[in-house]
Amino acid sequence: MWFQDNFELTEKHLHGFTEYLVSKTTDFQRIEILKSPFYGKMLIIDGDVQSSEKDEYIYHESLVHPSLIIHPNPEKVLIIGGGEGATLREVLKHKTVKEVFMVDIDEKMINFAKEYLSEWHKGSFFSDKVKLIIKDAREFIKDIQDETFDVIIEDVTEPFEGSSSCLLYTKEFLYDLYKKLKVDGVFSIQASMLRCVTYEMHRKIFWTLKEIFENVFSYYSYVPSFDTTWSYILSSNKFNPKEFSKEEIEKRINERVEGELKFYDGETHIKLFLLPKDIREILKIKVEPIEINKPFVLPKKDSL
Repeated sequence: MWFQDNFELTEKHLHGFTEYLVSKTTDFQRIEILKSPFYGKMLIIDGDVQSSEKDEYIYHESLVHPSLIIHPNPEKVLIIGGGEGATLREVLKHKTVKEVFMVDIDEKMINFAKEYLSEWHKGSFFSDKVKLIIKDAREFIKDIQDETFDVIIEDVTEPFEGSSSCLLYTKEFLYDLYKKLKVDGVFSIQASMLRCVTYEMHRKIFWTLKEIFENVFSYYSYVPSFDTTWSYILSSNKFNPKEFSKEEIEKRINERVEGELKFYDGETHIKLFLLPKDIREILKIKVEPIEINKPFVLPKKDSL
């Protein structure tokens, strides 16, 4: 049996699978888990590969650790999305973190993850440090008055047509998140594919954030189950992740991180932010920001 992951109209990637394990349709998305002999359990949402048991750590460590490590003392963290619980798992490895707010619109997805994705969340949902809020993130940000955060991480699905995540990439929402950061706060976001032939969404997010933050840095890692380089953007008014040495990153990891890191270390940190010339040239071209009245929307994929 084969699952077809559609990248473009003329580019399709196939994953063979031996078992179709479970599926659930919620008010917001279609969730499926299949068993790959190569990647183990694979999570598919709305026809799009989200993560796999064998390599999800690459994505989640890349998304989470650079922003927390460059912050001098991250105690309070906000996660937007992150339904599998793996982003939460990585945040909780930082001993300085005292409180994590996780906001996700889809309670059924969270319950699904608790039951079927234990390899991902490792019990992180049940930590005393976690405040799990089931709510539209836009409403949550408007409702909280006095809360501010050291680090905010946005880990939501791609903005496919009809998806609830479409408005979470807009300048208006990202500016609302910016206002909830402390003066020395750091923001990171998953930012889609970044390769010489597929870069439009990343570049849009990059230039949207450039209108909000003083320092905006693209970076990426290759995720085998995605079969492409996957990108992230780190933004801050105070810190530059490229100014940290390998030795300083290692020192902070040794002092502050509890638990295994399979991918991220000082050497990897340096490599993540070293983009090749063609990508750097692509990102130099300024584009219009994503706005509520001009959202970035991807064509909808088919589920299995």
